[in-house]
Amino acid sequence: MRILGIVSSPRGGGNSELAVKEILSRFPGEERVMINLNSLDLQNCKACYSCVPLGKKCRIGDDLEFLIRNIKHSDKVVIAAPTYLLGVHTAVKRALDRLISIVGDYPKFNETDCVIVNPYGYADWEGSAREELILFAKKLHLKVLAEETILATLPGDSVRGENLDVLHRLADLLKSGKPAPEWGESVQNVCGRRVLTCPNCGSSLLQIMPAGDVRCNLCGSMMKLSRSDGGYILEYDPDWEHHFTHRSLDAHVDYLMEKKKLFLESRDEIKALQEKYSEMDWWFTPEDLRKRDEEGKGEGHHE
Repeated sequence: MRILGIVSSPRGGGNSELAVKEILSRFPGEERVMINLNSLDLQNCKACYSCVPLGKKCRIGDDLEFLIRNIKHSDKVVIAAPTYLLGVHTAVKRALDRLISIVGDYPKFNETDCVIVNPYGYADWEGSAREELILFAKKLHLKVLAEETILATLPGDSVRGENLDVLHRLADLLKSGKPAPEWGESVQNVCGRRVLTCPNCGSSLLQIMPAGDVRCNLCGSMMKLSRSDGGYILEYDPDWEHHFTHRSLDAHVDYLMEKKKLFLESRDEIKALQEKYSEMDWWFTPEDLRKRDEEGKGEGHHE
């Protein structure tokens, strides 16, 4: 069995790296490999649609295919990335943007079991990284068994005290291949708080409508907010066509193909429109700033 650990942190020996190593260490005798997204050449998505239709690969010649092949050839996956300024670390977002190229490739993936760890450094400042990591795993066509957002500020905090127990629980879930008992419930423990979550994807990013309808901002599921003995619960229709169903993924690919076709048919019109605005040359660069500063010094100006 091959266990893959994916880390997104520029800090060597940081909490994300240690958390993954601790979980992988619970699989003695198995093949264990790790990838740090920061060590890969992952360039920004250009929204060029060259990966549309299905069967076409992204034309950017970097390490994205290396990452995808490792996902496909692994039996279990652990993902860990820290929260930076209320959001997920940059390397995850850069890779996530590129995964539009495999939106409809779910038949080529095995829906491999996955657990997620999200260290954050300041209590009550966990932000949206948790949901972004769930989305990252889902767009890699992984089966998320559990996610844990843990308070870990100093290097090593992720593998101390209660956090160590959390990591061992994640390893046990990964071994069993069964989702956490609370995964799929409308109430979960997130950062030590009992909060309402999407029963489909586990997200706590929910939009509450005045009439009591609730929409998951991650997977698009619609729910009803209802009273219960303990307060409130979310009533969810499991047949809802959320963003991660195969039908929705196929519809996404069809939409991209339609838009690419429309672009090709209207290229001349688009080019003319772009040329009109290209004359508005208001870009300001670091070189422009240096020139301005040099001219200011010559004139005796001081800040």
